Amino acid sequence: MKKILFIILDGAADKERSAYRFANKPNLDHLAKEGFCGMINNELGGHPDSGISIWNLLGYKKEEYPGRGYLEALGINLQPSKNDICIRGNFATVKENLIKDISGEYKQNLIVIDRRAGRDETGLEEIVKDLNKEKDLKYIEGIRFDVYKSIGHRVVIVIKDSASQDITDSDPGDNNLPILEVKPKIKNDKAIKTARAVNKWLYGVYNFLKKHPINRRREIPANYILTRGSGSAKYIKEMKIKYGLKGAVITGSPVVKGIGRALGMNVLEVEGATGKLETNLEGKIAKAVAALSNYDLVVLHVLAPDIAAHDKILDKKIKIIEKIDEKWFKLILNKLDFNETAVVITSDHITDVWSGLHLPGKMPFVIYTNGIKKNGINKFDEVSCSFGPVIEIEDFFEEVLDKTQEKEEIEGELKFIE
Repeated sequence: MKKILFIILDGAADKERSAYRFANKPNLDHLAKEGFCGMINNELGGHPDSGISIWNLLGYKKEEYPGRGYLEALGINLQPSKNDICIRGNFATVKENLIKDISGEYKQNLIVIDRRAGRDETGLEEIVKDLNKEKDLKYIEGIRFDVYKSIGHRVVIVIKDSASQDITDSDPGDNNLPILEVKPKIKNDKAIKTARAVNKWLYGVYNFLKKHPINRRREIPANYILTRGSGSAKYIKEMKIKYGLKGAVITGSPVVKGIGRALGMNVLEVEGATGKLETNLEGKIAKAVAALSNYDLVVLHVLAPDIAAHDKILDKKIKIIEKIDEKWFKLILNKLDFNETAVVITSDHITDVWSGLHLPGKMPFVIYTNGIKKNGINKFDEVSCSFGPVIEIEDFFEEVLDKTQEKEEIEGELKFIE
């Protein structure tokens, strides 16, 4: 069985006018020329999420997905009970606005100015501690709320005591839009009560944060928490059981760490792997190459291209891809034994550098190992790789196994040769 180094460049894919096309990336282009290339189709909603996208990339179906909030909780080393509901949150900046409803009455509404509160972490640890001390925000309608700081502007909210995960998000998905009312997805008492309690909690959090002394010091106030991706514990067949692969994950991103833990894979920590623009690329690739001696599958993830695209800075996204090409793909070509190892490179979703949004659509991929049948594609980008096959995201992991593992037929079944 060949070892697999599975590299996910988060949000690196674009539409045709892409960072891949503008970037100078000779090593990635060489892998494309010598490998098997094509496009992965990710149509997971209007704004595909990294959680479900990477879940699918690793061979798991959306029906098995426990929810982004639960994976984020695992990613920051929480151990939610089976009855806990976990919600992903962003500190955000909102402003008050009066709008006229259908009856002609003016009502206060909150408009999102910055979904990430300037990506400024100033005072957020202290704010979270103070939120958890606020008695009026601890229990609402008998439901308990606890907030945990994650990386950057992110938090995880854990709600207990007869709560339901069947609720919608308050995050509208973009700036200059009103926050959304949280609603029950199903019409039962628990979901209705949970949605009502979360709305009351969010309004209370806003009134608490807008008066908080730290927000008087911040250039961009963190005066709201946008919520999305509620989830809870779920039985999942681990990677070793489902595919016979002993796996490891290397990342600075909590949700990817959470995916690894949910799938029974070891999370290998790297000092300086931050899940931000500035991260320890050298340490991550060194750890990944070393890990191949102990693991069948090593997932190496980097978030930086996604951050640059969200900030709508094309030059920054190009430079990140060029840096990854120099630090990762050059070393991979020089160090790996491709008789024993296969490398897979792709993104999880498009993050459009022109709009700053996740978009549905097709993303380039390459699979390379000695003996693979190359398919005549000379560059790694959205246009060049479109001449290869298009594979649905849920089917991609099976394609990886098909292209990288020798198989033999025994009694009518396909089995991996160890």
